[in-house]
Amino acid sequence: MKQQNIKTSFGNMLNLIKIKVNIIYQNILLLITISVLFTIVNIVYAQNIGGQPAQFLQWGAGARAFGLGGAFFSVCDDASATYWNPAGMTQLERKEFMALHAELFPGTDTTYDFLSFVYPTARYGVLGTNYTRLYSGGFQKIKIVQTPEGIVDFQDEGTFDNINSAITVSYGKKVVSNTSVGIAAKIVTRKLDTEQDTMITGDLSLLMTGVKQNLPNLNLAFGIRNLVHMEFNTDDKLPLILKFGVSNKFLKNRLNCAFDFEKNLSAYGGDFGKNLAATPNWAIGLEYWVVNFAALRVGFNGEKEIRESNIGIGLKTTVEEWGDYGLDLAFAMHELGQSFRLSGTWRFGKSYIQNRDATVKRLMQEAIEIVRRGNFLLAYSKFEQAFNVDPTNKDISNSMTRLQEIISFINRATANTEEENAIRKGASSYVEADIQNAINSFRYAYYKNPQNTKLLNLLNQLEKKAGLPVTEAYREEIVGFTMIDKKIYDARQAVMQGKYDEALIRCQEILNLEPKNTTAMEIMGSVFFMMNRPDKAREVWMKVLEIDPTNKIVQQFLNELK
Repeated sequence: MKQQNIKTSFGNMLNLIKIKVNIIYQNILLLITISVLFTIVNIVYAQNIGGQPAQFLQWGAGARAFGLGGAFFSVCDDASATYWNPAGMTQLERKEFMALHAELFPGTDTTYDFLSFVYPTARYGVLGTNYTRLYSGGFQKIKIVQTPEGIVDFQDEGTFDNINSAITVSYGKKVVSNTSVGIAAKIVTRKLDTEQDTMITGDLSLLMTGVKQNLPNLNLAFGIRNLVHMEFNTDDKLPLILKFGVSNKFLKNRLNCAFDFEKNLSAYGGDFGKNLAATPNWAIGLEYWVVNFAALRVGFNGEKEIRESNIGIGLKTTVEEWGDYGLDLAFAMHELGQSFRLSGTWRFGKSYIQNRDATVKRLMQEAIEIVRRGNFLLAYSKFEQAFNVDPTNKDISNSMTRLQEIISFINRATANTEEENAIRKGASSYVEADIQNAINSFRYAYYKNPQNTKLLNLLNQLEKKAGLPVTEAYREEIVGFTMIDKKIYDARQAVMQGKYDEALIRCQEILNLEPKNTTAMEIMGSVFFMMNRPDKAREVWMKVLEIDPTNKIVQQFLNELK
């Protein structure tokens, strides 16, 4: 009993942990809300922050996102999620590749390129990587020399380039049904002529989809960029950036509205007060799918005023035989002129959801089979494997909860006895949500071994849950016969009272527990005979003879049928 109390306390502790985790989750939502409100308030009393190291990483990726003005942090449902929000990669079902090229600043040799690849897996989350490069070339290189006569001269030494590039590795994982987390590590390289430096940084992000039941298309995203960073061969420091995004779909998912805020907290070095007062960047965008294969986009971004205006279009294939491709174009207008962005996407391979569902189904079947063999702890670990593959699957979590109830009383029943055979049958029924058959099996197992108090406690717990009378501790001198004897008695009484349906139910309950109980079969055959169903009676009585060929009573019944 002492051991049982310990296990009950352990179960209570698990419930307490679950409550605390839920509280922490709610606090995270509160923190996000406060951050958003704080950012909105600060926008009124703000000042500009100026340029920052590796500013090219703030420009964006994907012509679709550019068309939305860069308001893509909470949308992030294509391969550019490796750049915008790694948590958003969990929205992709297939492998996806994206390439972007943009000609910037007319009259200059300046280009911006982005390549990204996302690889979803059924069990281990989503992996992604991207390469980003800003290139400016053709700058004239001049050397200043002074002659012995003191005359200053300029020598042309050709041209030099300015190249900023970054390699990013991203990972996203869905942790609960509507919440995903993402991390990204970046290696940033800046090269000006012969000088070069390197910076390494890491980002953290969160994406919540379908936040409210009455708003299933509402997305919220929260992230911290450059949370950790290291610099080599430079005194520049990467800025700490907080980012928030919200988006929602309307008009039967044809219209997507998105809004982003970004706050730079390192604009003035260690001056935290000025950092809080710095103007956040904002972006707003609209995307409308005119038809299934074509979309129109418009977006704006800026600080105190609009910095850039964008329009764009998107095209995608909708015929399976044509493959799964997309083409996006965006046209931007800003102070330095106009620029044109073009990107293409290619989705290929099978949906990881199909692989995930197949894996989950296999693991669930293996787990249930292990339950039927009586190794409940091993079965629980198999359910955990299935849950790790798909944390959103409620069938898995419900099965785990039910099996955990059993394990808190009994963790193993592998012996080849009537008692443990019934325990295994009850456990498998309960894990598969058949509580009535589970209770019947556990009752039968208990009456086979009335000293098993752990089983009695489990049985009582399930009976209370099902709203059934609680089985009391078994006392042979009072009860006088087993549960099977009582059911047989009830079946005979029902026959005598002409309640044939009730008699059949009692007989079937006995056979569910003892499939070879010939007494129940005899009664069932007699009931069918009295119900004027001789063929059914003959079928049941023949099964009795297969089990016990010496049964003279049944043989006599069969002779009467002839």
